[in-house]
Amino acid sequence: MDATLPLAPPPGFRKAIPDKVKLQVVIRQDSKCSSCGERLGKLVDTEFDHIPAVQLRCWDPEAKDTVPPSNDVEHIFAKHVDCHAAKTFGSKASKRGSDVTEIARTKRIAKDTEEFRRRMLAKVAPDVEMPREKRPKRAWPKRSFPKRGKHEGTRSRDQEGGAAADG
Repeated sequence: MDATLPLAPPPGFRKAIPDKVKLQVVIRQDSKCSSCGERLGKLVDTEFDHIPAVQLRCWDPEAKDTVPPSNDVEHIFAKHVDCHAAKTFGSKASKRGSDVTEIARTKRIAKDTEEFRRRMLAKVAPDVEMPREKRPKRAWPKRSFPKRGKHEGTRSRDQEGGAAADG
């Protein structure tokens, strides 16, 4: 049983949104931006946002499209240029939750998961050769000892007790 994770669309996959789909989206939203609720301008000045982002969707190799389909009317929303940019790239204050950040995070997690799977399979099947990563040798960190005088830091047992040693 080989359980593989669904992959993102191949690089360069991006279907253009047909004008018919764009008009259906604008009519469905009553010509209002899905983010701010203000009236949309011309269709040329309107941007269309895929939710979830196309790169975050699973790839169906048989249909040669994403799941849900990349040009599905129910998963496309019309937005102003600045509203779409805020969702795609994040705000100036925080990039967290933006599409670009989530795509990078998803790719990083997928890479780490695949490395983990390879390591686990190498443990189960020892005949599978696991590529070893050679790390360069590093010198031990140098820490200097505190500088003191020759007899400054030494104390005899008589000096530890204080008043009890005097009496």
